[in-house]
Amino acid sequence: MIYITGDIHGTIDIRKLLKNNVTEKITENDYVIICGDFGLVWNYKKEDGKERKWLKWLNNQRWTTLFVDGNHECFPRLNSFPVKEWHGGRVHEVRPKVLHLMRGEIFEIEGSTFFAMGGASSHDRGPAKGDTDAVIGKSWWPEEIPSDEEMEYALKNLEKHGNKVDYIITHCLPTMYQGFVKQGQFPPDKVSEFFEKVNSIVKYEYWYSGHYHCNVDVTRNMSVVYSRIIPVGMPVRNADIIMGIPKYRTGETVLTMNGDEPALAMVLKVEPWGPVLKRSDEPMYEITFFGDDFSEKGIMIKESQIIEKSLIYEEEEEEDIDA
Repeated sequence: MIYITGDIHGTIDIRKLLKNNVTEKITENDYVIICGDFGLVWNYKKEDGKERKWLKWLNNQRWTTLFVDGNHECFPRLNSFPVKEWHGGRVHEVRPKVLHLMRGEIFEIEGSTFFAMGGASSHDRGPAKGDTDAVIGKSWWPEEIPSDEEMEYALKNLEKHGNKVDYIITHCLPTMYQGFVKQGQFPPDKVSEFFEKVNSIVKYEYWYSGHYHCNVDVTRNMSVVYSRIIPVGMPVRNADIIMGIPKYRTGETVLTMNGDEPALAMVLKVEPWGPVLKRSDEPMYEITFFGDDFSEKGIMIKESQIIEKSLIYEEEEEEDIDA
């Protein structure tokens, strides 16, 4: 079976691949495809100890990990891995069971065809933030945008296949659908416009992307995936919730409802599977509201009752590999 999931950002979001109620069903004959922002080829100097540890961990899992590139990859290093022919297309072999699906390639896996096309524009660094000189070659690379040659190769490859594939795997979406998902926050760019063309000429069963850090069914056959692992062909809304992967952490400020009014609250405690005597199908949190009602003892709410995290940025901590 083939599964689809979203960005893992190196160690930041790899926790969804740890042992849980979904991954325990994945067998040695299965594949997990990551829709970009793999992030375990990131250090601009060389492979560091953290990357080595987690790449070894991935390579030792039952399944084979496949990924398209996103915008958060160290492209000079990624492109230096050996190129091999695999299931009808070219891959970079990062590890024997960790393969980068190269741009514009079409693969046949378990009787279905997959068009892979990584790349996207960064909105958190580089030209979008005016700090290109500070980050170029260290945490931002211009190769995040596919070249004209890569786009031309992709279109010719699709044409050779009659402009018809079963599945499309990308990091970002066509311009129109990107606008829908991000409510106009991400302007059109070279990559999203290229995917507009692909969407207009290619017949496909389903299109999956990452990039937007949400789980959304955009159309009847197009989904954005982030914190879910779903069998290929399935919409996000039908995916199992991965037990034990909370979005929020102790000490964070979140927005939720206090009666009929939205209010800020602090997370006092996280229960990934709900309280011991009251198991839940989603993480639960003990929170206390700021203001006159602030208390060291809070109330329990489900993750779905939290509207959003506050805008205060906190760097993600590395997850324990044995977690």
